Amino acid sequence: MELFLHTPDTKCNLSVSYRRAFDNATELFVVSAFLTSWDASLKLNSNCQQFRLIIGKDFGITKKDACRMVMRWLPAQRKHDFRVADRVIGFHPKAVFWREADKKCFAIIGSSNLTDAAFGSNFEANVVLQIESSIYEAAKLWLNEIEQLSIPVDDGWLESYRESAIWSNKARRGELQPVPVLPLELPLPSDAGELVSERRMRLKAFNRLRAEFCRLFEDCAAKRISSATFYKRLPTIWNDCRLQGRGFEIKGKHGDFQPLSASYLKIVNARKEDRDDIVRAEIDRLAGLKVPTRGSFLSEMLCLMFPDEYPVVGYPIWEFLRHKKYKSLRGASEGSNYVRLALTLRSSIAQNPKHPAKNLAELDTVIWRAYGK
Repeated sequence: MELFLHTPDTKCNLSVSYRRAFDNATELFVVSAFLTSWDASLKLNSNCQQFRLIIGKDFGITKKDACRMVMRWLPAQRKHDFRVADRVIGFHPKAVFWREADKKCFAIIGSSNLTDAAFGSNFEANVVLQIESSIYEAAKLWLNEIEQLSIPVDDGWLESYRESAIWSNKARRGELQPVPVLPLELPLPSDAGELVSERRMRLKAFNRLRAEFCRLFEDCAAKRISSATFYKRLPTIWNDCRLQGRGFEIKGKHGDFQPLSASYLKIVNARKEDRDDIVRAEIDRLAGLKVPTRGSFLSEMLCLMFPDEYPVVGYPIWEFLRHKKYKSLRGASEGSNYVRLALTLRSSIAQNPKHPAKNLAELDTVIWRAYGK
């Protein structure tokens, strides 16, 4: 363990430990109560499989310019990994957790936020230490709880965020309460209740057929059956629980379902706390292979298996998003934008407890009624 004590007149080398984390991590998680500056010279290790930067917004101390700098700094596949603890009141952690290629785990814990003052004019105390793998995994579970109350930082959030020019005495006393930003207003057609009830019946049908779906994907991924056979067998189990309209028949007829099946199984078998990262990576992989069914078809398979987590993509939801002036993350990869959409819709559901739709699969049918052809 190393102890770093910083004063305005006595410098320390804490920044060296931060740089080591970014240079060496295969998994890296940074949480900071405030973000007022960003070192764009940091380079995220190309072998980093998981990354999160989660900041707080209490009292308007986080600076928009610093957020925009991070947004520019992030690589395309990581645009959605910059989050704000939007539904947390009292977000005050200052920590970094990371794992390196040799499986050793480390943490930086202390008083320093990601601010110029933390490395310059402040009195700060921090420790850098190696931690046991079990402690690291416990930290990941804690971080996952924070993620559930966070949303990606994007241009829309920055427009709604109110940056404080001065940290007032009122703010210091905790009299100012941050108000969560509702990402998207949800449609509410007159027959929403009936639509949701019908959708729940389809989800129940899928649950009865879940094992058959998995066997079909396993057979295709293992090349025990061809893509043509997969395409032929699929309707026999899909028709009773299908969420979307027609369209797959044309796009899927000559599709290569073996790489898609491998991706689907990798996602299904992932741990919940790792699943978003696997989804992002696999969609980007399939995009590189130009697999045409990675969009509406794969998203429906994910929505059926994980109705609380992943939306179906297609014309109705794109029309809904256009109407709500929701824009994709600039420069983000396809997988990054899909996960960001999932995070946004999860947050919208959570902040609309009286809406008939209680998950993304149920929300999908409401969106289809309001925006579908």
